[in-house]
Amino acid sequence: MLQKNSYVQEISDLNIMAVVRDTPEETLRIAQACLKGGVKAIEVSFTVSTALRSLTKISDELPEMVACAGTVLDATTARLAILSGAKLILSPAFSQEVAEVCNLYQVPYAPGCNSMTEITTALRAGASFIKVFPGSALDGTKEITTIKTPIPFMPLLVSGGATLANYRDFLLAGADCVSFGSALTGDSEKIIKNALLLNKTLSNFRIDKR
Repeated sequence: MLQKNSYVQEISDLNIMAVVRDTPEETLRIAQACLKGGVKAIEVSFTVSTALRSLTKISDELPEMVACAGTVLDATTARLAILSGAKLILSPAFSQEVAEVCNLYQVPYAPGCNSMTEITTALRAGASFIKVFPGSALDGTKEITTIKTPIPFMPLLVSGGATLANYRDFLLAGADCVSFGSALTGDSEKIIKNALLLNKTLSNFRIDKR
């Protein structure tokens, strides 16, 4: 399988992603706790000045973790993140330049889009996921169902608004990956417990769909 396709499949299969905005040391601790609970994907947000160091640390010390780069606003940052081990680039808005870098390096791109025009533009440019942010906005899961009606094959990554209580609702709405902030940060024991609960929800959902 081609590299980009393998990353997309892996992220979709895992479905659950932690989002971290912290120091490299704390990011590593959170990632280790997530792994213990079975969550193997983590987004390192580039809203933090040490994000590149955090991404490198995850990639070097926890190679089994799918390290992703979030809030990537330009092509330079995208390239640096990819060279530091990012297997997915996430942006709050679509950027043609970022899309081109991701396509060049065969790494999936997930831009935030809020209209059908933005969505179809991003898909034409090779976006692997459409990022819905925040996931709680515009009636949450109802909006996801609405935008998936005309484009049922659209790959969706939900960021913001997902909780232990509504995770299954996002799965039912068709989310291919769901990101969690507070549920998968903080105390290590809390992270492990919540990660296990989320994975149980995902497992039960997939069993029910058979």
